[in-house]
Amino acid sequence: MRYFVTAFVLFCTWFYFGFRYYECNVKNLCEDPNASVAVDTVTIIKEVPVKKTLTFLPFSISKNANNVSLIDSVSNPLQEFFDYLNTHQKEELIVTSFFSKDESGTVALSRNEILKERLADFGINTDRVVLQTKQEDFQFSSANDYDKGFAYEYQKMSAERIKMLDESIASKILYAAFGSKTFTPDNTLNTYTIELKSYLAKYPSKTVEIIGHTDSNGDAAANLWFGKERAKSVMQYFISQGIDANKLTISSKGETEPIAPNDKEGQRLNRRIEINITQD
Repeated sequence: MRYFVTAFVLFCTWFYFGFRYYECNVKNLCEDPNASVAVDTVTIIKEVPVKKTLTFLPFSISKNANNVSLIDSVSNPLQEFFDYLNTHQKEELIVTSFFSKDESGTVALSRNEILKERLADFGINTDRVVLQTKQEDFQFSSANDYDKGFAYEYQKMSAERIKMLDESIASKILYAAFGSKTFTPDNTLNTYTIELKSYLAKYPSKTVEIIGHTDSNGDAAANLWFGKERAKSVMQYFISQGIDANKLTISSKGETEPIAPNDKEGQRLNRRIEINITQD
């Protein structure tokens, strides 16, 4: 019996090591305890924001001053902004006025007001210009000026902004060369005509009343006539630009409804065309 047990133990030992040899060396089914375990890895790449390239209006600014000067007045650089806004009726111009760390934000606000006047003088509708300010780290030149003081971009107007613009179109006062007895359309009237045409296409039941106003110089009856003639000139210009004549009416208030005293500046303000849009 003792020999049997010994033989059985030897057989079991031989069988175990033989099986392990076959499993590991022949079939390669055993794991190597010293082998490294391969792990799938995911490389996380941190997204670095790309700095936006800025574009600038063609105006220079002066250190600690509200001076706003057109850089190149010969090549008419504002024409492209005028054309773009008139062609893209649903967009607006966003302008950021920069001020340096050596300045206060107040000076940037003052520059914005001057810039707004410059754009309006060219005939750009400043109701479609949004002005904001931002402090930046920049240096003025040795002459204390800087030609990248106003960055700009275009953006689609929100529904709220479009509604506000429509309201301004529906009630408008124009001063486009109405001081003289002859009529000359300018950029201001050109811009408004394009916007009015777009407005009437959107609201086909609307009609337009064009009212002429004058200052109080001269005879009242003559002023009434001048006011009507100026209103007629505007109506004819609207028609020449594709606005339906059946939607237009004219009248004159002459000198009877001044909005300013009859001094030099007041006279300029009183000589005006008033546009009122009503439901047909």
